Amino acid sequence: MKNDYISKWFLFITSYLPLYMWLLLSNINYVELLKLNKKDLEISTKKLFYFVLVVFIIISIVELIQLFKSSGSEIKKIPREMEATPESDGLMNYIVTYITPLVSFDLSDIKSVIMNISLFLLIGLMYVGSSATYLNPVLGIFGFKIFEVSGFPQVHHIISKFSYDYLETIKNRGDEVISYHLGDGICIIKSKK
Repeated sequence: MKNDYISKWFLFITSYLPLYMWLLLSNINYVELLKLNKKDLEISTKKLFYFVLVVFIIISIVELIQLFKSSGSEIKKIPREMEATPESDGLMNYIVTYITPLVSFDLSDIKSVIMNISLFLLIGLMYVGSSATYLNPVLGIFGFKIFEVSGFPQVHHIISKFSYDYLETIKNRGDEVISYHLGDGICIIKSKK
């Protein structure tokens, strides 16, 4: 995976995939949907909103597929001097940012739309600017865990499906793992097959 600014933005967009799905499904008027007329095909705010959500969902799915393909991976051993600490506080704090859009979003209120877009951009600037790509709840949905590490050259966070105990075991045994960088100082590791 490329280590650049655009990739970080795509990962940020991906982190809100459950929110996009929820907003899309909660704002559909299913009764009106079944009664489509040609005049309903005019471009409107709601249709633009749905279009943006669908684009974000597509970006999220493509980014997740690229992430799971592990392009640019290498085989290495985890350094024995590495110290790992499970990290869930940062992820939980990030998930709390979902609450504001979920509670206050009203597509028919322009002020609500502007404020939520502003919030989304502000969180995105902080997420991308601080290389916080490891704070992605979607990875947790797929069973990944986050570990803050020290003693691993050029890595401060590891994302893996390994449990803490298993991570310690493979480190102490000197097992080789597949490793690839997700961003500055962030590495995903998985079993060598």
